[in-house]
Amino acid sequence: MKKLITLLVCILFIPLNISTKNENDDFPHDCVREWWNVDAFIKADKNYSITASIEYEKETPAANLFFTIFNHDDKIVYNLSSYEDGIEEIKFGEGLNITYKNSSLSGNYPHYTFHLENKGVAVRIYLEAISPKKIVSDGLLPIGSGYCFYLFIPKCRAWGWIDFYGSIKDFEGIAYFEHVWGNWSYNKPMANFSYETIKNYLRIFKWWGKNDFSFSYFGVSSDNPFGYDWSWGWLYDGRAIFFGKIPFWISGLDFGILYIYDGKFNEFKNLKVDYLDGIYLEGAFIPTKIKIESDEVIILEMDNISHIYLDNLSSSYWKKLILYESPGKIYDSNGEIGRCEIEIERQVSIFEYFMLKIYLSNSSINFLLASYLLNFIFGLNIGINPLSFSFYFSKIRKDLMN
Repeated sequence: MKKLITLLVCILFIPLNISTKNENDDFPHDCVREWWNVDAFIKADKNYSITASIEYEKETPAANLFFTIFNHDDKIVYNLSSYEDGIEEIKFGEGLNITYKNSSLSGNYPHYTFHLENKGVAVRIYLEAISPKKIVSDGLLPIGSGYCFYLFIPKCRAWGWIDFYGSIKDFEGIAYFEHVWGNWSYNKPMANFSYETIKNYLRIFKWWGKNDFSFSYFGVSSDNPFGYDWSWGWLYDGRAIFFGKIPFWISGLDFGILYIYDGKFNEFKNLKVDYLDGIYLEGAFIPTKIKIESDEVIILEMDNISHIYLDNLSSSYWKKLILYESPGKIYDSNGEIGRCEIEIERQVSIFEYFMLKIYLSNSSINFLLASYLLNFIFGLNIGINPLSFSFYFSKIRKDLMN
């Protein structure tokens, strides 16, 4: 699915002596998984955003078209995707020339053309890259016991037309392009664990050891490094952003990166990331409002109807993969400064979501415990001086309250 790779984002900064090139890094590679993605904010008769990926994976095997249109004015989501088609549905020509049923992608940097068509809706998007390509970490990124390469272009000019059931409108806008390829597994993410895997992850911790960090609390949770938080956005002052973070079992370890493109790539590794709001869904906690602190503080917040993709996994331990995406706004202390697409992926185990946090201060100790499987949230506050106790208890899933 589109971007598990942001999983990677944690390691982005670890150079490896492995080539990322296959004659041209836009072109197809012979690997287990690969996709080409476009995200765009456009203005036609109304304000829309589009997120779409053409992908194949040899693990099942299957081909997928992820194709979603968000109508920002009327808060409508159009799910136009086609999942788990035969892998023969995706065909490759010379260079970057891909067809998938009625959809296609062609071009070469800095120009690309996506044609996306399904369920009576079609979109033709022409892209002209304004920013250079960026390969995250300039090399291979580990995922589980596998790896991938992650290339993106955060700022492109977009134009074309959109056809809703025979009504065609021209549009212009701003867009993002992405190409990801590599060898990794969703069903058995650590199946081929090796010494090389250890070396790759040691590079992560070597990088992370340079980070200045402190813990304001201790916490553990079921959040695992087989999911990710991802966002691309454009700011009203002309800049573009790329944010990625992988969750981890120990709270406070923010494996992530923020790129801000303003004519050059500014890379921020020393991030503090907080979830300010979220929902519980299908055994997972999905953050819908994310605060990112680096040299500046920004907040990403979903503000539209979401699109949800669920994939049941063929594993005795891992139950499902959840992909939750929605457009949103970017703001700082002065107000709204841009728009973004936010995508959250979570890999859910048989134990579903659980979390324990302990907060310490000079005057109190606070405990917070939650379990989706057991359907409760419990909080306990112990005042130190004077000694006092208070607690909180609630259900997570309201449908079980009766």
